[in-house]
Amino acid sequence: MYSGRRLGNHFLEVQYDENDQVYIMVHSGSRGIGYKLGEYFNDVATTLNNRWYSSVSVPFLPVDTIEGQAYIAWTDLACRFAYLSRRGMLNEVKRCLRHEFPDVEFITSEITDDVIDETFSVHHNYARLENHFKRNAYVHRKGACSARAGELGIIPGNMADSSYIVRGKGNKLSMNSSSHGAGRRCGRRAFCREMEGRYDEIEKSLKGIVHSDFGEFSYGKDKGMKDVSEAKQAYKSIEGVMSHQQDLVEPIIKLMPLISMKG
Repeated sequence: MYSGRRLGNHFLEVQYDENDQVYIMVHSGSRGIGYKLGEYFNDVATTLNNRWYSSVSVPFLPVDTIEGQAYIAWTDLACRFAYLSRRGMLNEVKRCLRHEFPDVEFITSEITDDVIDETFSVHHNYARLENHFKRNAYVHRKGACSARAGELGIIPGNMADSSYIVRGKGNKLSMNSSSHGAGRRCGRRAFCREMEGRYDEIEKSLKGIVHSDFGEFSYGKDKGMKDVSEAKQAYKSIEGVMSHQQDLVEPIIKLMPLISMKG
């Protein structure tokens, strides 16, 4: 079934593990704040780099400048907003579950001690000052997660396949990082063109999973085309991705989707 609303890659999923325990997973960020900050400070950096006659291909801001310090402060604020937003959504889901199942118990603390209100959170697009190879430097993880030794992480798959809760192995060559998820195998619109007229394949792959309706593109030359860019087939195999980062993380819990709501 298809509606007129486009879907994004942010999601709320109800999942289960091999012991039939139920999990709630939310993927959401700063809801556009980070994007706007990036645009603004990239323009600032470009202007200053031109003034300095810099020859580097990527605009930069020295961290000891007013502009550099402002960028760090604003990105920290965006991460804080994203964290509180996820907590708010999870608390609302928990409230609904308590209403329907008064005896429900939330037991995330049995997995990790690093919880607040029985939830834990992982950033995947941020900059953090760290020490690697005997140097202090800001590490920007875009589409990547921190995977320090023993650190808990989340690696989502797609609407139809498994996701993983993992523990980092602290691989120094990756600067203590791992993938953030399965990752796309091609661009959004290219995939949607590829799948035109093959929507039954997508619905078949989602059999047994309650999910959001897919929408349509509302602008550009593809206006009116079904936007199925969040379908399982748009993503790489999560199992393949996990097999290629065995030296980065240890999978500890495999989760399968029951409900997948994209937004």
